[in-house]
Amino acid sequence: MNRFFVFALTASLTFLSSAAFAQSASTLSGQWRGTTHSPENGKEIQFEVNLSEMNGTWKYFSSGRKASSSCLGREFPLTVKTLPNGRWRFQVDGSSLVLGCPTFTLTLEQPSEQTLTGVFADGRTVALKKL
Repeated sequence: MNRFFVFALTASLTFLSSAAFAQSASTLSGQWRGTTHSPENGKEIQFEVNLSEMNGTWKYFSSGRKASSSCLGREFPLTVKTLPNGRWRFQVDGSSLVLGCPTFTLTLEQPSEQTLTGVFADGRTVALKKL
């Protein structure tokens, strides 16, 4: 009887943790648009993020950089890692496609289903809205 109870409890906890993970990952899926500021000159940077579960792309569509910047309009690979307390870490690898484009991590939380807010490692803030 005790073995059955332990098995049932373990199975329930596994199911619940899987369901919670699936729910949190699926709330990120979709298209997001965001803004932050350039670390070089403080000008506003606009970008778009497309996510499917825990992977996606990050694309700059406007920034403080010159309009001819090789980083604008390119979709850079993005991976998502789940962190404690309902937060996520985005890893963007821009330099894997174009030398000189940014590679960075960003820690985010989701105050509402349509909003993500976060901080870059250098302290700059970011805000994203789901489209």
